[in-house]
Amino acid sequence: MAAAQPDDRSLATVFAAAAFSVLVWGITPAITSFQVAEIPPIEAGILRSVVAVPLALACIWKMRLRPPSGPRVWMALLCSGFAAFAGFPVLFALGVAHTSTAHAALVMAIMPLIAGALGAAMQRRMPSTGWFAGAGLAFAGEALLIGGRDSAGLATLNGDLIVGASVVISGVGYVIGSRVAAVIGTWATTFWGVAIAGLTQVPIFIWLAADVDWSRVGPAGWASSAYLVAFSTILAYAAWYWALNRGGVVKIAPLQFAQPLVGVAFAVVLLGEGLTWNLALTSAMVLGGVVLASRAERSR
Repeated sequence: MAAAQPDDRSLATVFAAAAFSVLVWGITPAITSFQVAEIPPIEAGILRSVVAVPLALACIWKMRLRPPSGPRVWMALLCSGFAAFAGFPVLFALGVAHTSTAHAALVMAIMPLIAGALGAAMQRRMPSTGWFAGAGLAFAGEALLIGGRDSAGLATLNGDLIVGASVVISGVGYVIGSRVAAVIGTWATTFWGVAIAGLTQVPIFIWLAADVDWSRVGPAGWASSAYLVAFSTILAYAAWYWALNRGGVVKIAPLQFAQPLVGVAFAVVLLGEGLTWNLALTSAMVLGGVVLASRAERSR
C-alpha cells in the first residue's frame, strides 16, 4: 500500500521545519563570527562539539539508539563523525576568523557539489553533462569571489581557503555518513557521531582551554556558542531530517538553495558587510551553478 500523502496543514508544518533548518544554517556563519570574536577559533570549534555531547547522549538514551556492530561500520562511523563534528567545526571557525561572513556563506554553498562529486567517485560513476556545466559555473563564481576582496577588507585568501577545506571535510563526512545511515539509520549515525567525536575532543579542549582567559568572554561569546551547539548541531539536523522524511527529498531539498542567500543577507544586515557588485555577481553564479547541477542530477 502506498504511503499516505500529507495534507495541506501537515505539509505546511513540514515546510516550516525545513525552512527553520535553512534559516539556522544560513545564520551560522554570522553567529560563528560573533563566537570567534571572543573565543579563539580552534577552542571555539572544539567547544561546539564538546558541549553537544550531553544533548547527543540524551537523544541516544531517549530514542534507544543502538551503536553499530562490525568493524567496517564502526570505522565508517568514526570517519564520518570526526569529519562532520570535529574537522568541520574547527576548520570553519578558523576560516571565519580570517574572512568575511559573506565569503564564508558563499564558499559553504558549494557543499552539494563537493558531496555529489565525492559520492559519484565512490560509486565509480560519471556525473551528467549538466552537472559539470553547473559545477563549472559555481566554481567560476567561487574563483571570482576568492580572487576579489570585500568592501570592508575582512576577507582574506587564507580564510576563504580554510573555509573551503572545511567544506571538503564536511562533504567527506556527509558521503560516508550516508552509507552508515543506510545500515544503522540517520539518527544513530548523527547522534553517535556527535557523541564519539565530542568525547574524544574533551582532553584536547581541557588542554587548550587552560591558556584561554574565559573571564573575558562576554554574553555574545557564550550565546553564540550555545546557538551553534543547540541549533546548528542538534535542532537544525533534527528538523531537516524530519522534514525530508515527511515531505520527501524532491519537495524539501530545494529549500537548501536559499541557505547562502540567508547567509549573505545576514552578513550585510546583521554585521554591516557591504553588498558589492562582485559579491552580487558571485552569489548569482554560485547559486545558479549549484541549482543547475543539482537539477541535472535529479533528472537522470
